[in-house]
Amino acid sequence: MQDLFHQLGLLTRQTAEGEAERPWMPIAEIDEIDDAYLARLEMPGIAPEDVEISINGRELCVNGEVHTEEGRSNALRVRTGRFHFHTSLPSDVDQEGVEASMDEGILTLRIPKATQGQGRRIEVRAGHSKGHSESGRSESGRSGGHSEGGRSGGRSEGGRRS
Repeated sequence: MQDLFHQLGLLTRQTAEGEAERPWMPIAEIDEIDDAYLARLEMPGIAPEDVEISINGRELCVNGEVHTEEGRSNALRVRTGRFHFHTSLPSDVDQEGVEASMDEGILTLRIPKATQGQGRRIEVRAGHSKGHSESGRSESGRSGGHSEGGRSGGRSEGGRRS
């Protein structure tokens, strides 16, 4: 029986040593708002200087390493070793406008969406477009469909169709 406990202890120690070498992944959530993505990662006990954030295209990476502290109580364990979080964002982002803050163990990233991919509203103005000449003919030689009295089928002064 002692041999069984000894083997179990060796197996547990080997697993724990292997786990320490493998990076762990912080708990994270990403929300989308109108003009940005908000990413929040749980990182209790991790100093901001131990966190490295990079964005390449749509790829967000958060990496770092937490070192063990000497003399720390085992009552409250904080994960140690290397950590890694990686995700692909749904659309292009403004890499220069990214903001990061750490508050009470929560890393918050505000990642603005790229503006070139967003549509724009086009205003319709009254009058001739630049493609029409003074005579009412387009530059391609086709009639612009306008007569001096206005459009055919238009409304008369009484509001009824003529």
